[in-house]
Amino acid sequence: MKVHHNAEKLCAWIRQHGAATVKQIAASGTLNSRAASDAFQYAVRHGVLEYVKQSGASPGERVQYQLTGRELPVLKSGPPAPSFDALLCAWGIPQKPPIARVGLSHRFELADCNLDN
Repeated sequence: MKVHHNAEKLCAWIRQHGAATVKQIAASGTLNSRAASDAFQYAVRHGVLEYVKQSGASPGERVQYQLTGRELPVLKSGPPAPSFDALLCAWGIPQKPPIARVGLSHRFELADCNLDN
C-alpha cells in the first residue's frame, strides 16, 4: 500500500527532524504535498501522529504534526486469498460437511409377479 509506505517515510523524517507541517515535508523533498497530506491523514487515523495547532501562525504553518509514540500497523504480506466462507455462511452451507453415520444398508428387489395365473 503506497500510503502506508509514505507514512513510514514521513514518520522517519519526523523522528529525525521533529514536528513538521505538510509544507515542510514537501519543501524537504521527502514527499510531494499531496502524498504528504495523504500520509499525514493515514498516520493520524492510526494514532501514530497527532496534530497541534499553532495560534498566530500563517495558514500553511498553523498545523504541525508530531509523533504519539505508537507504531504504524504491520501490513499483511501479499494480497488476501479468495475466500467463499462468508458466501457459504450466508447460504447456510456448512464449511465442514457433516459426518454421515454409516449403518446397515438394505436392498429391496421387486419381483415380477405374474398375477394372471
